[in-house]
Amino acid sequence: MSDMRRITDPEVLKGLAQPIRQKLYRLLAQIGPATGATLSRSLGTDPGQTSYHLRELAKAGFVEDVPELARDRRERWWRAVPGPTGWSSADFTTPEGQAISAAAKAQLVIDEFERVRRYEQSRDTWSEPWQAAAMSSDSFLRLTPAELSELTAELHELVVRWKDRGRAAADDTDREHVFLFFHAFPERP
Repeated sequence: MSDMRRITDPEVLKGLAQPIRQKLYRLLAQIGPATGATLSRSLGTDPGQTSYHLRELAKAGFVEDVPELARDRRERWWRAVPGPTGWSSADFTTPEGQAISAAAKAQLVIDEFERVRRYEQSRDTWSEPWQAAAMSSDSFLRLTPAELSELTAELHELVVRWKDRGRAAADDTDREHVFLFFHAFPERP
């Protein structure tokens, strides 16, 4: 995880605390470079609003302009800045920083569960192999903080390995974008 861009500045994180910006960033990370017009159509947002949020994401260093893809002076392409990004609420010690961190995390969680809900509502539109491959799981473990850190590091390594495998695959015939998220945290029953 040494190549991860760790956000410690609340003003930078604020760039990602807005719902449309999170969706734009995620979409660019999934599909690769796209024009503002394409992103606006995908999200059902106003083109001017989309452009504004893309510029704000660029100011915070989450996306970048890709002028070499433009066919003319009016067309503007964007891409997610390569590499993983993360933050820890422990890095934000001021009340403002804590509020921004909490808002960004809350919006991420809302989006994650909304995506699960959309999948479940459309489950029957997927082929049987895709339906059989999809899963959901929860577990109750008794761990120390060090053990939980070790577990999450192993899970991260596993996910990165599978991410690299998908990127390197030559055959995209039956390949789809797969959303995977785990939550691991202490809980007192």
